[in-house]
Amino acid sequence: MATILGIDLGSYSVKVARIEQGFRTVHLASIEEERVPEPGEGEPLPPPPKDRKHEISANSEIAQGEAAPEEVPVDSLLDRQMRALLTILGRQKIRAENCAIGLSDDLTLRLVEMPLSDPKKVAQTLPFELAGQLMDDLDGHVIDQLPATVPSGSGGSLWLAGCARQADVESRLWSLSPLGLDPKVCGSTALATAVLWVQSKAGALSHKDLPLWVVDLGHRMTHVCALAAHPKRAGQVLVQFARTIPRGGLQVTESLSKHLGMGMLAAEALKHEHGLSDFTNPRVAKLIRDALKPLLRDLRQTLAAYTSRFGTEPKALFVTGGSAQLHGIQDLLAEELGVAVHPLLPPDGVTWLGPATKEMHTGESQTFGDAGASRTYVSSTALVHRWPTGTAAVGLGLGAALGGPNFNFRKGELAFRTDYAMLREKAPLLAGFAAALIVSVGMWAYASLQQLEKESDRLRLQLITESTALFGEARTDGRQVSSDLQAALSQDKTQGQSIPQVTALDLLEEISAAAPSSNASGPANLDVMELHIRPKKTDLKATCSSAQYVDDLAANLAKISCFRKVQKGKVLTVKNTGPDGKPVEVKQFALEIETTCP
Repeated sequence: MATILGIDLGSYSVKVARIEQGFRTVHLASIEEERVPEPGEGEPLPPPPKDRKHEISANSEIAQGEAAPEEVPVDSLLDRQMRALLTILGRQKIRAENCAIGLSDDLTLRLVEMPLSDPKKVAQTLPFELAGQLMDDLDGHVIDQLPATVPSGSGGSLWLAGCARQADVESRLWSLSPLGLDPKVCGSTALATAVLWVQSKAGALSHKDLPLWVVDLGHRMTHVCALAAHPKRAGQVLVQFARTIPRGGLQVTESLSKHLGMGMLAAEALKHEHGLSDFTNPRVAKLIRDALKPLLRDLRQTLAAYTSRFGTEPKALFVTGGSAQLHGIQDLLAEELGVAVHPLLPPDGVTWLGPATKEMHTGESQTFGDAGASRTYVSSTALVHRWPTGTAAVGLGLGAALGGPNFNFRKGELAFRTDYAMLREKAPLLAGFAAALIVSVGMWAYASLQQLEKESDRLRLQLITESTALFGEARTDGRQVSSDLQAALSQDKTQGQSIPQVTALDLLEEISAAAPSSNASGPANLDVMELHIRPKKTDLKATCSSAQYVDDLAANLAKISCFRKVQKGKVLTVKNTGPDGKPVEVKQFALEIETTCP
């Protein structure tokens, strides 16, 4: 299985979702959370060595730059986030083949109406359209876009554009490098929960349920993402709208701390203990409600702008995030916005993994440290109530594993590229897998060799795993992989010799041609039980109607140019079931063939 990490670098805490992806399965193994240290708390990370710029990624063109990205200031938010992330990675001893991170407050989102619809032309023209809207020079920025509507009859289209400073993306890549992480995806935290909702409802989307909003109530930021049904493709959705509001649970905590004269950690704990319930502590509930008024006002304005732009209101709101756990917040949102509000639950199509303990099976509540401490969420019924904090991380990880509506700002010189040094190192192994896959696919085509289908699936999985590691994407076409390897290794003759000149499929065709359907004794009734084609040896085990046919077959095989010696084993008389269901005597034999072709 491949390990994929979704990393949410929040202002209050860092969340890491660990996803295990197999050939046809996706498992959410754990959600880890670590509070971001306060300024001056703990030891800062040592800066990367000056000569480490070539290690940012062998897969990125940053590696070839003469100057390193902007250094991350000691004790900055990013520096403290990296310390929290390092704690998680060290605690779990995590090694990942792939990871994804998200941008949040340092990302600009815009709806852009274009007079054209071709994605390539839109990508070329979009920077000029955004420059006019943002009144800013977009040099030094990275832009990505998603279709917000399908092309209209006039040829125009609506796009959701994301714009990030190249320096912000670089600084994250630079900071992650010493931790052994090189994200293939750098997307939007605002859209990550949308990916999660789409994956949770895959194959079960209905127009009557859409449009809807996914609202991530974070510590400093609130992300709003609107999803609408694709008008032409059943079961697919479009990201219709997105906005980041610079308000969240922090403003509530600060209000409680100020009015009640207590520290921030104590105020945070009090906030989640009482929430908006007037029955437990009316004063605290009123302070929380008052502190939420600016956020509620911004949400109402966002709703009005959305309704004006698209002529419809969302059918429902799905809320998640750490602040979504505040008691009574869902009822308050429904009251203020006039829209049904539901929690964003874990996706049905993802298997949840966790320690095989009694608590995991019974769903009993578990405690993962005190307020503000490290927490690990694992599979249990209790996770459904605790997991909102890590939903953005899960969405980023699932997006990297399964795809989904999100940006990827690793473009241009920041693009993730395959490490061809690693390619040359593993080329012989992958070439072997490719050749073996060709064998299995060819054999699978013969009805008499149905038992090799299981072996074909195993080899296909190995090919996907190795090709993903080498090319940065899964490939299932063995012939294409072999062709790509021949091209990549054209300058390395010694390694190139490991790729076969004559494939197993070629030999299989010659064996089939050498096996006549009958001889002088009558019909052959040949039934192949086992056939193993190796670089230097081929083994055949089968049954036929007569011993004479065994001799004829051995003689024919000896005439094949790649076969130097055909050795016949004992011919046994065994009983088999005939076409009429009655027992019949057949000859069982085995042939060992020495193969000479490279």
